[in-house]
Amino acid sequence: MYRTKVKDLMTREIVSVSIEDSIEKVAQLMVETQIGSVLVHEDYKPIGIITKRDILERVVLDCHDPCKVKAKDIATKNLITMNSGETVRDALMLMFKHKIKRVLIEKPDNRKLVGIITTHDLIAAFNVLEHQS
Repeated sequence: MYRTKVKDLMTREIVSVSIEDSIEKVAQLMVETQIGSVLVHEDYKPIGIITKRDILERVVLDCHDPCKVKAKDIATKNLITMNSGETVRDALMLMFKHKIKRVLIEKPDNRKLVGIITTHDLIAAFNVLEHQS
């Protein structure tokens, strides 16, 4: 399992929002699509990521109006990425090192984003493997 390539487990559809979208819109999108994070883009160039936790900590707990706060205001800007040919072990090590739960996946030849892998994806894969044994 640890040698499995992340491209075989990643979610290929990355949900994204514009830097100008309100946090209310971001939260609605997360609920509708049942996901825990969205990519933030400016002119379709990825510039950050927003998680449910970001919304709680940077908007709700600080008593900001989610209709007025923009995605660009709370997005985590340092995107952590890895090559689609790397392994599950590499993904786990990267997540542990950066204390994160999701990693964006890039094509090795052009660094274009092609997916995302989360701790949920990895747990689900281990669960399937366990039930097959």
